[in-house]
Amino acid sequence: MDGNKMPLPYPNLFLTVEFRNASSSPNNCHNVLERIKYLYEICDFLGIDIERRCLEKEFLTKDELQTIIRWSGRKVESFREHITKVKSKKVVSLQPKRNKLETARAVIITDDKGDSAPSTAYNRITTYAKYIGWLEQKCYPDSKGDSERFMLGMRPVKAGSTNSIYDWESGEVYGSITSSQCIRVLDVMRHDSTENPWKNKGVRYRNQLMVNIFEALGIRRGELARIYVNDFKQTPKGLHVLRIRKSVDLADTRKNRPKAKAKGRILPVDSRLAEMINNYIIEYRSEVNGAEKIPQLFITHNHREKKNRALSLDAINKVFREVSTVVGFSVHPHAFRHYWNDQFSQRADRLIAEGKTTPAKVESDRQKLMGWDVDSRMAKWYAF
Repeated sequence: MDGNKMPLPYPNLFLTVEFRNASSSPNNCHNVLERIKYLYEICDFLGIDIERRCLEKEFLTKDELQTIIRWSGRKVESFREHITKVKSKKVVSLQPKRNKLETARAVIITDDKGDSAPSTAYNRITTYAKYIGWLEQKCYPDSKGDSERFMLGMRPVKAGSTNSIYDWESGEVYGSITSSQCIRVLDVMRHDSTENPWKNKGVRYRNQLMVNIFEALGIRRGELARIYVNDFKQTPKGLHVLRIRKSVDLADTRKNRPKAKAKGRILPVDSRLAEMINNYIIEYRSEVNGAEKIPQLFITHNHREKKNRALSLDAINKVFREVSTVVGFSVHPHAFRHYWNDQFSQRADRLIAEGKTTPAKVESDRQKLMGWDVDSRMAKWYAF
């Protein structure tokens, strides 16, 4: 919003068209607006009115774009502190007066404490490039503005390695887990384990099932929270499958409504996991007050309340925080998605070496099972 608390038309239109209409998650929409807010602060400091410039077809120069990129690598707090210091200085200079852009570029501080993480800068520049490129096209559909391509080419190297993954939508870095760590977590999460940190039998079984689904299917946290009881089915041939939903559930009353970032799909479920799901539904979930009125598979197990509810994203995170305390290392649902891809790559490498499949077939299967588009680059990123 502007100084009069009125919505800024172009940023809000950009968010609506490019993100909300594409069912982007609330967290991602919030992050996009935060980045654009910082972009406007940078441009205000540089004396650049990007909306007026695009409307008048005076697209930003490469020098201006480079200065914006350099400031995007700074922490917001550090940038604002610097602006405050610059405004507080009223020194009379006898030197020739430089333009505002030259001054802003000259005074960029490069101390490490004020630098943001490379992943943060990457996300900011990506958003800035898309927004400025969109603005150029919106104002002049026939224009050949080169701002987006130039800025995307100036992004820093992505954060991450063979044992970590950066989630570009949520802005979080999640480490993968090793095979021994995975075994340790699965052992602790067994409903009959003496190390299991929960007392309620239904909660123990529910939490074990959640972790087993993450490990076996590599789905996202939001996808797990959106599973309905009737999404688990048996085909006429006797195979068990689980439907992963894509469409937005408008009837979901959870405050932070889980949204899917990947495509909807049908995943095969092995007999052991299928048995666990059936046991949870019949033996534990059915005993919860009001369970019959909740369509989601995973629910709260509060027997003191007459009305339980679908499990929230925060509740799922809490489960993993508590098990992390027991095992002695950090565990997050997204780590299992990366772990699944590690295991998939190892199996695929063996099959390729034996001549039973091809690299192209492997990546096609990975994309389908993970819910990625054919042209998505995520398959290559997870397959490091």
